Amino acid sequence: MTVFPYLDLNLWPNKILEHRFFLPVCFSIFLLSRLLLVAFIPVSPSADAEWYFSCGARLAETGLYYERGVPTAFWPVGYPAFLGGLFFITGKSILAAQLANLVFSGCSFWLLYKYVLATFRNNLAARLSVLLLTIYPNNAVYVQAVLTESLYTFLILGVCVLLLSDKKPIKLVLTSLILGLATLLKTQTIMLTPILITLSFLNRWSFRECIHAATYGVFGTALALLVVMPWTWRNYTVFGEFVLVSTNGGQALLAGNNDSVVNDYLHDYSLSDPLYLQAGYNGPFNQVQADKRARQLGKQWILNNPSKFIALIPKKFFRLWAIDGEGEWIYQAGTPWYDQHATWFRLVRYANQAYYYILLAVFSLSAWNLLRGGLSPHQCLGLAIIAFFTFLCMVFSGQSRYHFPAMPFIIAFVSYEIIQRITRPNAAHNNT
Repeated sequence: MTVFPYLDLNLWPNKILEHRFFLPVCFSIFLLSRLLLVAFIPVSPSADAEWYFSCGARLAETGLYYERGVPTAFWPVGYPAFLGGLFFITGKSILAAQLANLVFSGCSFWLLYKYVLATFRNNLAARLSVLLLTIYPNNAVYVQAVLTESLYTFLILGVCVLLLSDKKPIKLVLTSLILGLATLLKTQTIMLTPILITLSFLNRWSFRECIHAATYGVFGTALALLVVMPWTWRNYTVFGEFVLVSTNGGQALLAGNNDSVVNDYLHDYSLSDPLYLQAGYNGPFNQVQADKRARQLGKQWILNNPSKFIALIPKKFFRLWAIDGEGEWIYQAGTPWYDQHATWFRLVRYANQAYYYILLAVFSLSAWNLLRGGLSPHQCLGLAIIAFFTFLCMVFSGQSRYHFPAMPFIIAFVSYEIIQRITRPNAAHNNT
């Protein structure tokens, strides 16, 4: 018996996390906090969000995916198409897009809970994970952003939960179809598809099982490509070229691999950069040809400057993972009275950054401990997602926004590590 019962580490996990009202109260706080942001802090879409919003509105009105009067495939069609369908029902509305994000975020709350249960078989860790997500400011802010992150994170979490459930054929088909839809949001998802499916069908590490599981990975990827193919065919009929989803892959490669990045990693490239000028971008009018030139220029730069490319890797890693709280930029660009209350916004961002660093530190410890003890294939699922986005940014270019879909998986490992640290010493104490 402790002198200070409310400080007893046995008390709060058992009495609070396992309380029958914990999940409904936590979920209510999760939804209410994000709904209050939508209700009381106005945000107008800017930059990428403004383009998504405008394109979604055009799709709702005309059914056409174009820019400046010509068909386009520069941005993946998935999120504008979703907004177009939404606006067809609700009319052009920022609020409708934000409430849709709220629904996706609310679903992600429960999917994270299910994912931790399926991965670690630990109810306390599952409950702690949704608490950590609830109090994560940057996650809350994205409900107001007319961007792909909330929808994409929901899809990836949903896929992982389905893959970790029973292995009925219908589940494989469903997850493959969802991954196909996610590819229309972010083209790189098609490369993640065989990794996730293969890991989910592995029960233990052995060569024979890996080969067997890989066959499911190939089959699932083929199904995902079937979802994408109608859009690929549309691109072929419009451009006369094979374009799987979008025409911005070359620019993304060139953005992260040119002399402008070497001089200042905070900027991908400047419009006056010689390589960018060689690519010859002219808006949507020559996007396929310019994308090919940009891809070739990016590849050639890497081959000609291998030492510079290697030197950029830690800079890109830093840019992806060092900073969090970029949601503040949404307010800077889109909230009319941001300047009047900039100090409060900045204080919240500082608090968010401190919280984020704690999450990363505990995640690193958790990953190290699990790697030493031997990770199961299913536990590797979350690590594979984190590693995948990290690898992409080290090859292409990194932005803090790109780690958003990986954060629920980081929180999952953090929750498991905290619960292990709390319960193991207390269990040993109770047994003496």
